[in-house]
Amino acid sequence: MAIKQLNPFTRAVLMAKHAWAVFRAKETPRYVKLILGLGLVYIVSPWDIIPEWLPVIGVMDDLTLAALLIAWANSFRVEGDE
Repeated sequence: MAIKQLNPFTRAVLMAKHAWAVFRAKETPRYVKLILGLGLVYIVSPWDIIPEWLPVIGVMDDLTLAALLIAWANSFRVEGDE
């Protein structure tokens, strides 16, 4: 089944799993791993450009960064991809 035919939640989970596989793959360049790792640290860090206590907009910077990092990681192929 093509990934575009899945519901949005299932598609997001599959993309996140692929991003994790890209991070763990030996053939992934170090700069990619560094950017993904720093992005994850920023997302879970209590220090943000826009603080979380601001309604809606405070969380949006984290969600936007997560979406961008996952989409970027999905542009990379890892061993075992079809």
